[in-house]
Amino acid sequence: MKNIIRVIVLLIPFYSSAQNYNALLIPDSLTKNADVVERYDETRIEIKDIGKAKLFEKHAYTILNESGDDYAGYRSRYDKFDEINYIEGSLYDASGKQIKNVKKKDIADESGTGDESLMSDDRYKVHNFYYRNYPYTVEYEEEDNLNGLFNLPRWFPQAGSSMGVEYSKFVVIVPKNLDIRYKQFNLPTPPVITESNDQKIYTWEVRNIHARTHEIYQPSWKEIIPAVFVAPTDFEIDGYKGNMNNWENYGKFISSLSLNRDILPDAVKQKVHELTNGITDPKEKIKVLYNFLQQNTRYISIQLGIGGWQPFDATYVATKRYGDCKALSNYMVALLKEAGIKANYALIRAGENEPDMISEFTCNQFNHATVCVPLDKDSVWLECTSQTVPAGYIGDFTGNRHALLVNETGGHVVTTKYYSIDDNLTERKINSSIDETGKLTGSIHTRYHCMEQDDLHGEISYFSKEKLLERRKKDLDLPDYDITSLNYNEAKSEKPYIDENIDIVANNYASVSGKRLFVMPNILSKDNVKLTANEQRKYPIARTYAFTTTDTVHIDIPAGYSIEAMPKDLTINNKFGSYEVHFKVTENKIDYTRLYKEKEGTFPVSDYAELVQFYNDMYKADRSRIVFVKKEG
Repeated sequence: MKNIIRVIVLLIPFYSSAQNYNALLIPDSLTKNADVVERYDETRIEIKDIGKAKLFEKHAYTILNESGDDYAGYRSRYDKFDEINYIEGSLYDASGKQIKNVKKKDIADESGTGDESLMSDDRYKVHNFYYRNYPYTVEYEEEDNLNGLFNLPRWFPQAGSSMGVEYSKFVVIVPKNLDIRYKQFNLPTPPVITESNDQKIYTWEVRNIHARTHEIYQPSWKEIIPAVFVAPTDFEIDGYKGNMNNWENYGKFISSLSLNRDILPDAVKQKVHELTNGITDPKEKIKVLYNFLQQNTRYISIQLGIGGWQPFDATYVATKRYGDCKALSNYMVALLKEAGIKANYALIRAGENEPDMISEFTCNQFNHATVCVPLDKDSVWLECTSQTVPAGYIGDFTGNRHALLVNETGGHVVTTKYYSIDDNLTERKINSSIDETGKLTGSIHTRYHCMEQDDLHGEISYFSKEKLLERRKKDLDLPDYDITSLNYNEAKSEKPYIDENIDIVANNYASVSGKRLFVMPNILSKDNVKLTANEQRKYPIARTYAFTTTDTVHIDIPAGYSIEAMPKDLTINNKFGSYEVHFKVTENKIDYTRLYKEKEGTFPVSDYAELVQFYNDMYKADRSRIVFVKKEG
């Protein structure tokens, strides 16, 4: 699916070339904690009609140090819907003296076809001065023709936390007979709206924004940085007209792109009935056809023209045996339709760390297509680009968020499958022994459920046994160890789990000092988060993932030792979760249990001191040691 946030890493629009870029003129407040200062930034969209617009962009960044060099390059995507008319650029030294201009021959033109793409008409204009005498300033200007208003650029005046902003402006010019909608974030005032002849002009400006210090568990960008999204009401792209004043109408446009694209070849129709006739359970039918899709197709990205949003038809996929997310999802809907099961195409913002869609503002903000099968009691979600995940499981790629379900009545915002604190479970059991040198020998059985198994599932699916062993030998939080045996078993279902069995030998796991033996019962589940009190914390606490871990550890120690010091059991319950550890020693046997539950939610800044205490108590308890002393005689 075409990326809906237009990626121009470093550009921005129009103003007088007489601007003074002397770095000494930057206020100290803007360079504090900053790697780059945005001296001037302007984005101007001039809408001509429902299918045409001009885009002017210009920016000037003063790069303060090596870490700021990431902002010094220029990269602009273009295709048939976004034509670049011209690009200009200049380089200035610390005093603001212009020392170099961009020439047309200096700008590279690169294909946007990536490793997973078979075909794409995306291309990029790329440039960099590769200047390293700090501070220095780069300035780029660009003008584009936009052929279609389905996507309009968004305004993010502060592109990163290490950027100070001197001045940034966003202007949208629209004919009075057309409607433009906007959604702004973290701005104190609405736009200034003026009129000139037959046009309406919307202007946003910001000045003197300081660089931000990243805070652990800070909220998403929507709660922190200034931004503006704009979208038309009526639009046209590649001959297709639509309306996006609400999600229902937006969905009708998406549905129109798939009209009559669900026709299957006769041979595939016969195969559907061969596979499903006689099966009465809808979920079993879904599973059978999903397995058929996985075994007979593969994902390849194809992004050509309107095909960035329009799926290839079902016959194409059946014949070629490949497709992108849209094509494979459309094909899956067609297979289910042939079997008498109604399924829906759905759009989503996919990715483990991707923010949820902004459901209160209708615009194109999706990067993926998937399938939802509504049933009487629940819905089955199908990830059609995967050849390995079980039917009905979508994990952290599209789980726990909103999606736009598209049916014959239009678009409807729905929630995808939710994986709870109890679903995302890691259960670990360890049986081990320690000899008099402190060497630990143990067998570890771990069962990972739902989102806790997602990364491991990917490794098992695509890595060799040798690569898996190599990875695990680097992963365990032990100082000196070797894995002598490793194997996995997967249970594939709507809530899958993976069993991991490891045999290890860890030299010097226990510390030996004279006649004393120091043993840490928590072998593998030590929490590594240690927070520092921050009286100046600015943002609320946002924890977006809930999970549970349990540990049951048994350790045999050498005969002839008695307890000298024993940690106390600890139980903590608060708004952030719960934690408890229990220690027991019987003769030469240690039994240790640990339970940790992390809750999701957003908490006020005033709760941060409690969170710090919670984590620091866990950090200390996870490293508790039992001290044994060797008996005399």
